[in-house]
Amino acid sequence: MQLKLRRGVAMGAIASLLVAGSAGARLAQPLSGAGTARAAGATVDWASWGGSNNNTFYSPLSQINASNVSKLGVAWQVQQGKNLTGWETTPVVVNGVMYYTTNTNQVRAVNAATGKLMWQYTPVVDFYKSIAGGGGGVAQNRGVTVANGKVYLVTFDARLIALQASTGEKLFESNVADPNAGYAESSPATYWNGKLFVGSEEGDAGQRGFEAAFDANTGKQLWKFYTVPARGTSWMPAAGSHGGGDVWMPATIDPTSGILYIGTGNPSPDFVNTQRLGCNQWVNATVALDANTGKLVWGHSDFCNDVWDYDSMPAPFLMDLTINGKATRVVGHGNKSGTLWFFNAKTGKVLAKSPFLGPWSIPHLKPTPAGVKVCPGSVGGLEYGPPSFNPATGAVYQGYVNECQTIKTLPLSDINAHRQGQVDSGGSASPAGPVTGGLASVDATTGKILWRHALTKPIGGGTLSTAGGIVFAGSDDGHFYAFDAKTGATLWSGNIGIGFGAPPVTYQVNGTQYIAIAAGGGATAAVSQAPMGGTLVVLKLGGSPVKPVPALNGVAVPVNLPSLKGMTKINPFMYANAAARHAVIIVAAGQTGANAGFNFDGYFNGSATFTVPAHWNIDIEYQNKAALPHSLAITTTHTAPAGLEPFGFAPVLSHNAFAGEVGGNWQLLGFNSNHAGKFYMSCLVPGHLASGMWDNFVISNSATMPSIATSGM
Repeated sequence: MQLKLRRGVAMGAIASLLVAGSAGARLAQPLSGAGTARAAGATVDWASWGGSNNNTFYSPLSQINASNVSKLGVAWQVQQGKNLTGWETTPVVVNGVMYYTTNTNQVRAVNAATGKLMWQYTPVVDFYKSIAGGGGGVAQNRGVTVANGKVYLVTFDARLIALQASTGEKLFESNVADPNAGYAESSPATYWNGKLFVGSEEGDAGQRGFEAAFDANTGKQLWKFYTVPARGTSWMPAAGSHGGGDVWMPATIDPTSGILYIGTGNPSPDFVNTQRLGCNQWVNATVALDANTGKLVWGHSDFCNDVWDYDSMPAPFLMDLTINGKATRVVGHGNKSGTLWFFNAKTGKVLAKSPFLGPWSIPHLKPTPAGVKVCPGSVGGLEYGPPSFNPATGAVYQGYVNECQTIKTLPLSDINAHRQGQVDSGGSASPAGPVTGGLASVDATTGKILWRHALTKPIGGGTLSTAGGIVFAGSDDGHFYAFDAKTGATLWSGNIGIGFGAPPVTYQVNGTQYIAIAAGGGATAAVSQAPMGGTLVVLKLGGSPVKPVPALNGVAVPVNLPSLKGMTKINPFMYANAAARHAVIIVAAGQTGANAGFNFDGYFNGSATFTVPAHWNIDIEYQNKAALPHSLAITTTHTAPAGLEPFGFAPVLSHNAFAGEVGGNWQLLGFNSNHAGKFYMSCLVPGHLASGMWDNFVISNSATMPSIATSGM
């Protein structure tokens, strides 16, 4: 899809949308200069996730430039929903209408100049299956695809839904994958030539990653390319239920060659490779496919043999460069280890590679049972947030994360007890030290770092570059920045006050240029301890002053509690399905007035021992019934400061665990009990452990059913 130039768009004419990329429609040429885009009354779209087929997050608009960017202010802003935190949507703007999504997979169409709601569509989505089913999915949605007068939504529970762009009316839906098996979706499809291309999530749960094509008019699947082999073939071990090769972000299409480019995630188990030796194709890779057939054109393994969760997860991007005096089509792509690769788009030949973009000096030590410190950790390096490429400077602008982790491994007996749909990490990763980051400018022809701008917090959501000589990006320090594209100097910053999990976009309506970004936080905000929220902020020259937006202590999506149908009732607080190896524990803080309300289900000071079998999916339904704030976490000690025990990629703890919450709202803590041991169910609010708000929590290799044992106080 190309940026398109129009004049005098009437908002009432939305029913006659002609969308860039429509079958049979003439595509407007990319705007070659800023002068045309600045014409009075001009409307310039941001018609696809990456701004164009190239996914370069570049705009030829220059009304906002280095000389006047200091005059940026708020044109309009809106929150995504009550108590919803974290936001990674990338708005799409077509004919002056903005389409964006919330974490609940709601689609909204608004006037892009004013924010006035035109319609919204709210699907019924099951957010439980992938999260509490052990898949570890994060319930985010990164936007929609607009083509042929339709808006296409890919839901968290792996459905493809088509809506009428003018009204939001549902036209059809089809299944992308089976959410009962742990599959989930969070990124928009890529449209080309009557086809929609959708990737997969939950390779980290032992599923096989894939890219699939669907008919854009019917939703029928046309082809599927698996990024990893079937169990027991090629490098995939027969023992255990492993997989990998997720396609987390949108594919990139070259409409001239018909080649589709995808980035793939790590193999599983993530932190142990003893059963998958060699360079595991096609994971941690840049992969080129024939868009019409799904057949492999070429592939490049960007990182071998991965035991650090170093996905090549960002979307590839296309550039037209001059290499050795020849015009060359080039694919750029990042890997979470912290490097950018540049390939010949037709052949896959490596043309250049950047050094590590961040100051990582610790070697990549292989994880051990005792644990090793690895920099960068599994968050990166480079995260999912897209870089931008400015053809005028020839530079790629990439945000980076300085984050270290301590990674520990599990024994093979635990690893091979894994079932598909459960988190298949093969160990655990926990933070090790402060999290910082910054922005780097990289020469696209040589891979050389041109400049680096360090910050106290990461830039993980992505960047935008424009013909105005500016690079826009949000940092988890709460500021939205405008950097000089040539030098990296800060030209302007506005304190929005929360983290960022999405890239900015820019568009123009009736001659006015706007910059839009969904603020709220993403993967990096969680580890950098940035305040999180959910506000779409739209800026223009001469807008109202930029002020911090509300930080929220809410959730990504409303809780879907698991069904107890067909489960055996062990006691009032425990239900189990032994065949499915699934247990539900219902825990209320302040269930009674005992111990001044410091209790779990009436138990405290170790008076209860909650026992669950190893290698089960465990769901803890938690609520606080007391007026005082409480929380719940699985810890290694019951004295402050209590150590957090990670299961897979994160510890088990309720929202806002150190401050606690009130109100009686249900929270769902889902995890796989992938290793045995004695732990504690603890409240982390200061002073509460010393007051006795803890009980024993045991994961047992010998237990066949969950149980609660109690003792007198």
